[in-house]
Amino acid sequence: MVLGRAAVEAGFRVRFLRADLLVEALYRGLADNSVGRVIDGVLRRSDLVIVDELVFSPLDGIVANHLFRFVATAYETRSLVITSNWPFEQWTNFLPDATSATAILHRFLHHADVVVLGGESYRLREARSRPQRAERSGTSDPPRRPALQKD
Repeated sequence: MVLGRAAVEAGFRVRFLRADLLVEALYRGLADNSVGRVIDGVLRRSDLVIVDELVFSPLDGIVANHLFRFVATAYETRSLVITSNWPFEQWTNFLPDATSATAILHRFLHHADVVVLGGESYRLREARSRPQRAERSGTSDPPRRPALQKD
């Protein structure tokens, strides 16, 4: 993510987390009664925390409560960047109730600069720009995958 890279180059400490891994860490913390330490561990050594793909899939009440705790702990002490493919109005489809969604969103949005991106996904655009390979017949060799390029 460009914003995270720019923050690192400016001397800030940045932590990038996929939302599913954050949820998994919160569940592990719940299992051994260390949710507070998990949250502190994510936030303590970071000036900016980027959580990618939040509300990708529905969250239960337990995770919603701990997500609220995470956001509330970061509120006004750390910068959060949250990415999601869903508009805020639809977050109630992924959180167990409107109260959870409202409480989380109020803390996200209070001091936020919201950036709404439109247009085609860069991944789809790159996939479409690759030349089409002709079907190979009569050979047992699997097709080769293109080499990955760095951004």
